[in-house]
Amino acid sequence: MYLKENNINLYNFKLLAKKMHLLHSSAFIFIVGGTNGKGTVCYFLEKIFINSGYRVGLYTSPHLLDEIERVRINGQYVERSVYQYAFSLVRLYQKNFFLTYFEFITLVALVLFKDTKLDVIILEVGLGGRLDATNIINTDLSIITNVGIDHVDCLGSTRSSIGFEKAHIARKNKFIIFGEYDIPGKMVHVIKNKQAILKLFKRDWFIIKNKNNWSYVSRTRNIYNISYPNVSLNSISVALTALFCSPFIIYNNVIIDVIKNIVIPGRFQIISQKPKIILDVGHNPHAILNLSKKIKKISHKRKKIYVIMGILKDKDFHNMILNLIEVVDYWYTAPIDTIKGFTWCQLNKILPNFFNICKNVQKVWDVVQKRTNKEDVIVVCGSFYLVSEIMKIMKLKVII
Repeated sequence: MYLKENNINLYNFKLLAKKMHLLHSSAFIFIVGGTNGKGTVCYFLEKIFINSGYRVGLYTSPHLLDEIERVRINGQYVERSVYQYAFSLVRLYQKNFFLTYFEFITLVALVLFKDTKLDVIILEVGLGGRLDATNIINTDLSIITNVGIDHVDCLGSTRSSIGFEKAHIARKNKFIIFGEYDIPGKMVHVIKNKQAILKLFKRDWFIIKNKNNWSYVSRTRNIYNISYPNVSLNSISVALTALFCSPFIIYNNVIIDVIKNIVIPGRFQIISQKPKIILDVGHNPHAILNLSKKIKKISHKRKKIYVIMGILKDKDFHNMILNLIEVVDYWYTAPIDTIKGFTWCQLNKILPNFFNICKNVQKVWDVVQKRTNKEDVIVVCGSFYLVSEIMKIMKLKVII
């Protein structure tokens, strides 16, 4: 199991980060974990702080088109020459020590943050939490969006085992925000042992939904009549709770404006209206179920829903399909350019016969384009890899 093998390596990784003087910062540091919604929470926090006049560093993953997307300072990607300088510095210190790709880029991000005067740093956990590279930092506030079944080969096959791994981003006497009410027992045990202060959805804060707007209600702060966002409402509420547990002054008008206008690359991102084309990187059953609910809201009888789904070996694609089956009219897929993907022959063997399987992503895109009209909806989902390939075919850029 990856996590067991990574235990010793993470210890050495932390020693390397210490040698580079990367473990401490004067900035207030958020760490964001969870099965789904991590990226949404990170992007939302970044926007809120920037619009409130604070200087912000964001480290997130994975990227869609270019690894430089993983690090932003004050909402902007760093210049490539600056990124390459940080890259070279990590390489200099690394010498003969083995680093995973994620560990290496984490150090690159920390170097870039160290060289910039920041008020806030936001770190997105790559995998799990306990042995993730981001967990070497003594963070100030921890967030776990939710716990679902994903990465079972690394984290375990139950919410309890996965929650155990994720809960280790908690810190003594500091807040940890959890975006579900049903909290796994092992997770509670870790949080208590670490003496962290737990904030729990539907206990410490609530979402009240109305037809045209919603309200955030908690014991310390309320915001009423907020427009529904184009992203996960639960993720927004989790981020708000984290904001209100931090020492920063954030005004309601800033929050309401950011929620109203937020668009996040690859998160139910509508890139065309006729036909409506939606990009969504959701890649597990829970994320796909949320996608299904959003599709229902925008579809009507005249529209046909075409789905191009990424099918990877390490994902529960059978339940992903089941969670979309009610809303989809036509199904398409193709082999994806990654070692995690299936071949064309394998896809033919494992998928239901209602799938149209093309030889490659370019071909599936061409076929769907020819078969749809302006009233239809095309949804590209199931994998960062697939969304990335479609973006390259369409010559799209990541707009932040």
